[in-house]
Amino acid sequence: MYAYIQGKIAETSENSVVVETAGIGYELFVSQNTLKNCTVGDTKRFYTYLSVRDDGMSLFGFAEKQEKDLFLRLIKVSGVGPKGATDILGGMSTNDLISAIAKGNTALLCGIKGIGKKTAERIIVELKDKIGETDIQSSATVSALNDIQQEAVAILVALGYKREAAEKSVMLAYKDGMTVNQTVHKAIGG
Repeated sequence: MYAYIQGKIAETSENSVVVETAGIGYELFVSQNTLKNCTVGDTKRFYTYLSVRDDGMSLFGFAEKQEKDLFLRLIKVSGVGPKGATDILGGMSTNDLISAIAKGNTALLCGIKGIGKKTAERIIVELKDKIGETDIQSSATVSALNDIQQEAVAILVALGYKREAAEKSVMLAYKDGMTVNQTVHKAIGG
């Protein structure tokens, strides 16, 4: 329903942020990793997921698309709900989590608060085949790109570029201080 929400961070708490946009404050439940990069007054974009359950609706926010994609995979694991998936994402970096799942490292997953051995094993069994080498490589590339570069890559992909080509073009084109539009324009040879 909501792809993303961009606005000024009005409040933060131990597991959520309130993002104000167009006079409306949206409470987003976020991982600890996302929360670390949130300061009241900053303008940020959060990719979102709306969880609808019998007892209510909750909006979850993610600083990166990759974090949201991993969240969507985690909530499909039996016994892992949106709150648990957010806790898992906050337990380590996205790159480390992808690597731990791909390598079948249950001990590392058990190090996350609230994750027992059975849950860790279930996550690995259900996701190991779905997380491949491309996710690990993509994980490294995404973490190397700042928000402006990531947005420029998304625009190029929407224009029909292959993701790898878009990332390479943006990395070559981007210079500190450039806007998204300037980066895209330069990346396509303008």
